[in-house]
Amino acid sequence: MIMMLLFPVCLMAQEYDFAKKIGGNTLYFYITSTGGKNGPTVEVTYPGNSEEEPWKGFRKPSGQLVIPDVVTPDRSRGRNANPDDDDTTLYTVTAIRYFAFAGCDRITRLTLPATVKEIGEGAFAGCKRIEYIVSQNPEPPKLDESSFDQVDLDIPVRVPMATYEAYHQAVGWRQFTEITEY
Repeated sequence: MIMMLLFPVCLMAQEYDFAKKIGGNTLYFYITSTGGKNGPTVEVTYPGNSEEEPWKGFRKPSGQLVIPDVVTPDRSRGRNANPDDDDTTLYTVTAIRYFAFAGCDRITRLTLPATVKEIGEGAFAGCKRIEYIVSQNPEPPKLDESSFDQVDLDIPVRVPMATYEAYHQAVGWRQFTEITEY
């Protein structure tokens, strides 16, 4: 009986707290903190209900994908949707969750802000058309070896001045063959 009660919990949809249109793409965010030492923080996540098909039923991001460093909720979309909510809280984007953009094969350029400290397992897996990455973080965000599965490892990766060596030695980043400073 207990197993029957726990099993449905495993099948629950991926939760996101709010969505925000940025450029031509809608991104989904999960609130990780509402205050404390680092202030309000969020992670970019996927909107769907499974890791196998994280974007099923949703429009996948395409073209240039720019992850913002801070974001204000659009409360008219998301599990806490309330179009009358005038939330002006600025949330710092600190991570890109596991499988967040898995299978989004129309993304061509990716810009990561200095605030992103971690990119999860399979976050950009299957994003085969990415042809350029810019990381604005002077410290390489922590990657899983699979964060960029099926992404061409010969594409240009631009990193801040005086950070080449750090990126060149970092797990996941060292797979890329064309890391250059800007």
